[in-house]
Amino acid sequence: MKILGISGSPRAKGNTDILVQEALKAASEMGAKTEFIALSGKKIKPCNGCGTCRTESSKGICAIKDDDLPRIYEVMKEADGIIVGSPVYFLSVTAQLKALFDRSIILRYAKGMPVDRPGIPGGPEFLLKNKIGGAIAVGGGRDGGQLFTINSILQWMLLQNMIVVGNNYGMGGSAKAGTKGDALNDEIGLTMAQHVGLRVAEVAGKFRK
Repeated sequence: MKILGISGSPRAKGNTDILVQEALKAASEMGAKTEFIALSGKKIKPCNGCGTCRTESSKGICAIKDDDLPRIYEVMKEADGIIVGSPVYFLSVTAQLKALFDRSIILRYAKGMPVDRPGIPGGPEFLLKNKIGGAIAVGGGRDGGQLFTINSILQWMLLQNMIVVGNNYGMGGSAKAGTKGDALNDEIGLTMAQHVGLRVAEVAGKFRK
């Protein structure tokens, strides 16, 4: 069982990184192998709306190849569970994470639309289908838009046909942190992040049986 953690923060080793790593640590205690990817420092281009990903000729490969997302998507496809964290940016996820979400449409239409495949029934390919997903958000206050951000992450997961879990309390991990490293002082936030990791590993483990 492999659990992947993605931090959507552009700030290296910041609060989101801390929280996602806490979740992965909890997952590892459940016997999961874990991998952490931080989007900070990564080259991530936005979707240009070319539509190539919706055609069979794309063969599941995005037309944008000169950045770091193709490799990240390969790791996502290998994972049994995915934990995504983001700081709150104007009540939503960061630009880096939104670009990852937008371009992940290639994971839905890896074999093109049915209209491109005469005689072949069915809809999108959904390469993330049935993977277990959990969300974490961190804001400057206890009610700093975390729920909106968590909802954005979970909506993306549902559109990918993933199975989403909460954290034994709410929709996901919610932490309060202002300056870099403040998340370490938020015991509630750390605990909530840990429970996201536990839930993702628990449910992913059941699917592996």
